[in-house]
Amino acid sequence: MSEEQPKYYTLITGASSGIGRAIATECAKKGFNLFLVSLPDSKLDETIAEIKAHFAVDVKSLGIDLTQTASPQKVFDFSQENEIIINNLVNNAGVGFEGEFENSAPELVDKMLLLNIRSTTLLTLLFLPEMKKIERAHILNISSFASFVALPNKSVYAATKTYILFLTRALNRELKNTSVLLTSVHPSGVTSEHTKKNIRKLSALTRITTLTPEEVAQTAVRNMLNGKKFVVPGGATKFYYLLGSVLPQGLLLRIVGRIFSKTS
Repeated sequence: MSEEQPKYYTLITGASSGIGRAIATECAKKGFNLFLVSLPDSKLDETIAEIKAHFAVDVKSLGIDLTQTASPQKVFDFSQENEIIINNLVNNAGVGFEGEFENSAPELVDKMLLLNIRSTTLLTLLFLPEMKKIERAHILNISSFASFVALPNKSVYAATKTYILFLTRALNRELKNTSVLLTSVHPSGVTSEHTKKNIRKLSALTRITTLTPEEVAQTAVRNMLNGKKFVVPGGATKFYYLLGSVLPQGLLLRIVGRIFSKTS
């Protein structure tokens, strides 16, 4: 009698809306069991109900604020206590604020650092040892096109996304002889309820590089499973990335600044 195969789960943070919700749906389409993590007061229950209504997958969830100091450890402990074996970790939760650095509220800057950098780093650190025991495992880190250049008025946000890019690159090197593959994804503008209503008011550069959460999710999940280390979704965004690799930094900063200037 053959040994029963372990039941694996894909852990997705920020799973109640936007790219996180779209990635959850995309993974469910592929038959992946899900462990969804999001804020307690978010639309997490709605997301779970929709997935269960359409896909025959098991869904676990945890409502938690990842900016709280103990939260990454609590997520890991919850998975251990409930025998949730993670073979795919999607670090999607993040937040961004606009405005000049000197006028930024310290508590908002701190929240951005805690969510975009600290939670991603600690969740990766905590789950990595167990993931290395699995025949094939993936870590998907949602970065941003903003990670490629210093971005005035989004300086801290861009810096946090650059951190994600370099962390992913470094860990791929460290883990090259293991079963764990890491992918960083760098979308430009992504539609939300706000941008759907105001898309015509956005700059031309923003409009042609803006994708839906579903488009980003499909590209991200496909490339993650194919073992791609670095992904820039969308033809227009990819063109600007390639163009930016040969342009002087000063000119690049002005171009990318225009792309992001009206994107929420």
